[in-house]
Amino acid sequence: MITPNAKSSGHWDFKRYKEVLYVLMGCISLLVALLLLEKKHNGHFLINNTTIWYSWLVFISIILAFSIFLISYYTYYQMLNNRLAIVGFTFLIAGVFDTFHLLSYPDMPELSGMGAASGESIIFWLLAKMVNAAGLFLLVSAPEQRKDRLGRVWKLVLSMLFIIAALLLISINPDLADLIYGPGGIKPVGNIIIAAIGLIYAYNTVRAVKNLGKNDAPLYRTLACAFIIMFFCQVITIGLFSLHDIRSLMGCILKLVSFLLFFNIFYIQGIRRPYVLLSKAKEELNEYAYELDRLVDKRTYELRQVNKRLMADLEVARGIQQAMLPEVLPQNEFVSFVSGYLPAENLSGDFYNVIKIDESHYGVYIGDVSGHGVSAAMLTVFTFQKIMSLVDEIGKEGMTIPAMVLKHLYNSFNAANFSEELYIVLIYGVYNIDTGIFSYASGGLNTSPLRLRPDGSIQELETEGFAICKLGDLITPKFSNRQVMLFPGDKLIIYTDGLVEAVNPEKQPYSKERLKDLISKHRKWNASRMTEIILEDVKQYSEHIKDDVTILTIDVLRPF
Repeated sequence: MITPNAKSSGHWDFKRYKEVLYVLMGCISLLVALLLLEKKHNGHFLINNTTIWYSWLVFISIILAFSIFLISYYTYYQMLNNRLAIVGFTFLIAGVFDTFHLLSYPDMPELSGMGAASGESIIFWLLAKMVNAAGLFLLVSAPEQRKDRLGRVWKLVLSMLFIIAALLLISINPDLADLIYGPGGIKPVGNIIIAAIGLIYAYNTVRAVKNLGKNDAPLYRTLACAFIIMFFCQVITIGLFSLHDIRSLMGCILKLVSFLLFFNIFYIQGIRRPYVLLSKAKEELNEYAYELDRLVDKRTYELRQVNKRLMADLEVARGIQQAMLPEVLPQNEFVSFVSGYLPAENLSGDFYNVIKIDESHYGVYIGDVSGHGVSAAMLTVFTFQKIMSLVDEIGKEGMTIPAMVLKHLYNSFNAANFSEELYIVLIYGVYNIDTGIFSYASGGLNTSPLRLRPDGSIQELETEGFAICKLGDLITPKFSNRQVMLFPGDKLIIYTDGLVEAVNPEKQPYSKERLKDLISKHRKWNASRMTEIILEDVKQYSEHIKDDVTILTIDVLRPF
């Protein structure tokens, strides 16, 4: 059966059934008028010269039957109702039988005195009725098959085999027509078959009306009207006396009208409805696309606002970080401290500073913090403030011991409420201008300070050490003091990993070897000029600086 997709409203709705009622009343009126006309003419009303009209009506119904088949065949896989597609093949079979009926029709002017050819015509006429009834019964009664096992080609082959089998049966049994008709018109067997066909259409009508009550769809309304017309078509042809009988002509007219309704159903379901659904889907898609564009614009605007606020916060953090870096480093006639800083595209966490501990000692530190952005800036602020506060905590003498400074920094970091993912790497050193000794301790800085001698030779300082991180509950590191003697004319270059890890377009790092070659080549320049040369070289080498490049140089001046 055809499954409705909406529930009944539970009350009588005349507007839903009015077309069906109009058709029923019209058919009843037609039948009553026919009975009154036959009563007036003593039981039968014959019309002369009906052959041409009858032939044209049958011919048009054949054209409609083949049209219905062609629509169902070529839109077989697009039809939303599989049974409609299958019923189209029954119209093909019925159309073929009606064609043979029409070809035999000119040989039978009346039922009385029919020859062999006219007998075949009656058989084909009745076969067409039976096939149409069976197919339309299948339409409303057969269960829905989700999976098509045969396909349209095999169904066409089976239809052709059925037609051939029927033709062979009729040719082998020429006396078959004697069971259906005789000199007095349609025999009781024929009338019983026609009545059974009428009952099938009555049943189809009831099913269609029930479906219409559950789902107010034009399909069920049209089906109900067509089934009513086909039912009265059978009622009228019961007791047919002659092909010149008005019943024959009226039955053919009713059949043609019902075929027009079926053609409309197949046209709507097979051709028009898919385009309507496609157009509806296109409209819905356009609405979805418009709504999606609107949502995208809204989200884009929101993201832009968030990005603006984020960029503003980053600029504030960058300003804080830049403000912590010293503008001018101390120097005297014995030593000069020079810095170079190349900020990354993203806010990073490099820091450096030189503090005067007393007249003979200068504290020097340079390092990097994990991450980028606001968190990096906050770690930088923490490091600056903590080292400055150590002057009061451990005194100037304690500040001259690098290992002690890093130990206090490590403990303070673990006591603070920082995330476990954050850490600081740095090197802290003290230069004694009286002795020329540079004492230092490493807090995990992953670069080696380079001591450049006047002759161009380079010494790499050891920098093994433990990073300032949140492992205070597990590890108590021992920071080691190391010393190196710096002579007049020596330069000590301390730098962060952003320098040697800068990459060129071929993804090749700048490298420590390139840095050593560069400073050895320009060893005669003072620290300020050498720092400029290094920064210019790394900028030319790497198009995009992804990490801060920081350089801090201790230049031990010659006495003359």
